[in-house]
Amino acid sequence: MLPDDRLLCDDGHEILLFDLNDAFLTTLPPTQRNQPPRQQAVACLPFSVRVISQPFLVNDSIRFIVLTHNGAGKGVKGLIIPLSTSASHNTMEVVDLLSGPIICRNAHLGYHRAVVCSAPEPTMLQYAWPEEHASLSLSSTIQTPYCTHILFDDYSSRLISCGVGSTIDYILDLAAL
Repeated sequence: MLPDDRLLCDDGHEILLFDLNDAFLTTLPPTQRNQPPRQQAVACLPFSVRVISQPFLVNDSIRFIVLTHNGAGKGVKGLIIPLSTSASHNTMEVVDLLSGPIICRNAHLGYHRAVVCSAPEPTMLQYAWPEEHASLSLSSTIQTPYCTHILFDDYSSRLISCGVGSTIDYILDLAAL
């Protein structure tokens, strides 16, 4: 759910934006005779999504980081959805944050950094948004034995490795790297 009664969906093949103000409302449950009309997306992006981040509120927009794995659009994308209620609020802008194939099982996506769980070791990706002055786009391998037991805190740029029995094995401060 997004502000202004909008909904962002990932159906595995596309990222869809719906305006729920246009949706058919009823108090009756759908039956064979009572089928509401299908809601059409107001915006659609043809990306096969591997992972999508939490939302980030930046300036007058909601932003998501998306890890894609199909066609020419492989890589890390930035998805920008305006917050304004103007006529153009039902749009999505896509920016390239990091291009190229990224093979992974899962990933932890932050606003400027991502930890990608790939074999044989996890990789940290770093990227900048187009309006930012820094033009950093790099990747480096992180020495951690288990990618499935890590948490990534984007705010503090720390990678936390969890152990057995709800213990913390170690904390890696990525901002210091």
